[in-house]
Amino acid sequence: MNQDFTEHFRAALRIKTDWPGNAEAGDSAAEKPLVDFQNFLAETFPSFHTCAERTVFSPYSAAYRWPGAADNTGAVDTAPALLLGHYDVVPAETAKWSFDPFGAELKDGYIYGRGALDMKNIVISLMESAEALCRNGFKPQRDIWIVLGGDEEKTGIWGAKETAKWLEEKGLRFSFILDEGTPIAKDQIKGINKPLALIGIEEKGFLSLSLSVDQKPGHASQPPDEQAAAILARALLRVSRRPFPWHLTPAVEAFFKQLSLQSTGAAAFAMKHARMMGPLFYKAAGTSPATKALLRTTTAITQLEGSLADNVLPSAVKAVINLRLLPPWTTETAIERIKTVIADKRVNVSVHGLGTDPVKSGQDQETGNSPGWKEITTALEKVFTGVPVLPFLMLATTDSRHYQNMSKHIFRFSPVLLDPEELSRIHGHDERISLENLEHCLQFYTALMEQL
Repeated sequence: MNQDFTEHFRAALRIKTDWPGNAEAGDSAAEKPLVDFQNFLAETFPSFHTCAERTVFSPYSAAYRWPGAADNTGAVDTAPALLLGHYDVVPAETAKWSFDPFGAELKDGYIYGRGALDMKNIVISLMESAEALCRNGFKPQRDIWIVLGGDEEKTGIWGAKETAKWLEEKGLRFSFILDEGTPIAKDQIKGINKPLALIGIEEKGFLSLSLSVDQKPGHASQPPDEQAAAILARALLRVSRRPFPWHLTPAVEAFFKQLSLQSTGAAAFAMKHARMMGPLFYKAAGTSPATKALLRTTTAITQLEGSLADNVLPSAVKAVINLRLLPPWTTETAIERIKTVIADKRVNVSVHGLGTDPVKSGQDQETGNSPGWKEITTALEKVFTGVPVLPFLMLATTDSRHYQNMSKHIFRFSPVLLDPEELSRIHGHDERISLENLEHCLQFYTALMEQL
């Protein structure tokens, strides 16, 4: 294990790039660590910063162009590649951690810290790989762009969205785009006892809705016959009892077909012929929350708000529901469906934050014949020899959605081997990465960039 790489990664974890409270753009307390991180990269990786052209847009975004040797204005195979990452992290409940979330403690072969898996491991691996290649005189054949965001956990609206606009105005088109995404899954799919490399070629949309009911405030000793909280509760119950319909997208169908090769018997037949089996397949697959999320738009009730005191009637009650949109649902059609299901005009429905439509897979991505697939899978094979590679649906959202107008071939993948317990630490308590997985990240991005 490269000791310098390990220490660079630990130093990156110690920079507290989380989002305090309800901080927004312009909040100096939130922005200073983001600027510190940008400066840390410049100081820590001097060779790459000599090879590449850096453009800093704000605390929320920095873009690097690593010029290639070839004329990349023509064929797709010499067009630039775009590698994405983000250096902001979600907050940590320090009291519920066994270690300081920003202490980067190394114990028993693991480094603990917020961002260890999401996703400073990838950011530092990208930088470390590029630094070593530049130091050794490597020059890519095509332009490699690396864009790092500082507000992905806040939907990328100030960083990725603005950077994408700048790149688009320059007329750039990318052969392929690679962002964070699904890992190499170990023991995560029932009945499959071997690791599977899941590469996201499609991404669910994101929509949070605020449901609110107003009422006249007053003393709790004289409540009205029908209270706002009861009206809201009835609306939430209707939403939970009427889930969105099942749907099989091309990417998910391709995933199940290839997964059938790793199984046997009735399960293999069902996965191979999922579309033909229709309702029977959905009924069987719907027993698992993970599988269910691949086959329908999901709705999660995430926030509830009422009175500030236990003896005061609230002037309004509010809930926030979070939808992860599966095509063909869009933000617009999903809002209309929620209103129809609630069927109560006393419940106000409005968009909470930034909503984005699903990002469908590009041409030939389901078959593995699109630009970028060969380079990614070749790098994978060098690091994770013999692990089957499957197309997948990214259930969460990534910064890559803001760049979809610049490439038809977007991939979402994280080169780490995770079982369910390790996966649950992302955004959870005691987030950590093994030294072995950290080394895998470095090897993967080195092998990938050597092909570009």
